[in-house]
Amino acid sequence: MTNHWQLLELPPDADERSIKRAYARLLKTHRPDENADNFQRLREAYEASLAEARWRAEGEAEEPVNNITRDCSSVQASAAEWSHVQPAVVQANTSVASPPTPSLDQMQQWLADGQDRRVLEGLRHWLASDWLLPLERRQQFDRSVFDWLEAAEGWSPAFFDAVCQMMQWDDTHGDLPVEPWRWRGMIRRCEVQAMADSLRLELESYNGDTAVGRAATLLLKPLTDCQRRLLADRCTPQDWQRFTELAKSIEYYPELPGLLGLEPLKTWRNWLPAGNYWELRVFLWAALTSVLVLGSLMHAGLRTDLLSVAILSSMTFGAIIFGQKAYNVWASAAMGSASMDITVSQRLIPARWYRGGAGLLVFRHVIPSVVPALLLYLMSGSWLGLKVINALVAYLGTLYLTDMALCGKVSVLGRGRLIIEKQLQRLPWHWLRRDALLGIAAVVGAAAAMYLSVRG
Repeated sequence: MTNHWQLLELPPDADERSIKRAYARLLKTHRPDENADNFQRLREAYEASLAEARWRAEGEAEEPVNNITRDCSSVQASAAEWSHVQPAVVQANTSVASPPTPSLDQMQQWLADGQDRRVLEGLRHWLASDWLLPLERRQQFDRSVFDWLEAAEGWSPAFFDAVCQMMQWDDTHGDLPVEPWRWRGMIRRCEVQAMADSLRLELESYNGDTAVGRAATLLLKPLTDCQRRLLADRCTPQDWQRFTELAKSIEYYPELPGLLGLEPLKTWRNWLPAGNYWELRVFLWAALTSVLVLGSLMHAGLRTDLLSVAILSSMTFGAIIFGQKAYNVWASAAMGSASMDITVSQRLIPARWYRGGAGLLVFRHVIPSVVPALLLYLMSGSWLGLKVINALVAYLGTLYLTDMALCGKVSVLGRGRLIIEKQLQRLPWHWLRRDALLGIAAVVGAAAAMYLSVRG
């Protein structure tokens, strides 16, 4: 049979304060207006446990055990007399005459003044008193405390966690003092405040050399184009990952910069490092290969066959790899003159391509683009018009694809690749597997026949 300690979910040696807290907690699940019988049993267990704890505290160890049993039985008998009385009447008769101190207004003023420790002490004193034993008073007290927190400014998330633990507020079990939408708003406010404190610490920790705070400084601090470019050149992959996380967090919490008093970088996506230059490499490879093949066809003394085309393609592919290595060396040297590069680029490059130092730069991008254009100019034969057209196409194409890679957009070449991939995905490959193999064999056979005819 369940005794009064088991009903309160307490050990038999629990003190008076633990009994009161357990009773206040269980009142939330055993409401008198929902189940009067459960409430009555809870009330009887509370009174019996309280009587036993007070007896134990007074040190009346010399009393026989039967007196304890008689006292508990009398408490239960007196509680049984209330079984026909309305629960509200029972609660009204168990309350004390006046509320405890400090007053609610005094605690609210302490919260407004930032005296968090005194507020916690006042709440602890109220929760230990019998004044809050009636369910209606406890609910009103919880709502009042939540209203204070909602209206006050300056308290920390740690203080809110301490209040929740003391008041036994728990959203996982549905023990909320207010409506769920108000509770979610308070949780969001705590999350924003915690992030603001973390970002403020990062910004204060950064001194120009440390990695901590570099991403936050790049995103939030007011910097010139030159300062931001120099800072971005020093960022590591970990810094860019943190930079992206912070930017997306600010988009989700737009009130966060206001707490810091800073304006975030709105064009933060422009500053992300270029993902891949594969489109530029394919373009340059195709341009160089086309010029070499056309030149060999127009040359009277050179016989062009499939083997020659393969050799020319391999040569241009090797040239692209070598050019990429050479450009990496050039870009490293250009980073050393970033201040001059920014100054010149501000004056010579249009704003839509310059993008505050995150786009095309003269030393870093414009000048290196001359190299493939000059190479195509020299390889285009003796006709001046063709030489100029090839060089101009190579120069403008290199700048265009570089700009697309820097801003993270898909170029015309990339869109064409996506269209081809989408169309290939629609093909019933499980049906056409045999036909595809036959088609590939036919193409290989035709190419072999053409090669033999040309060699013959």
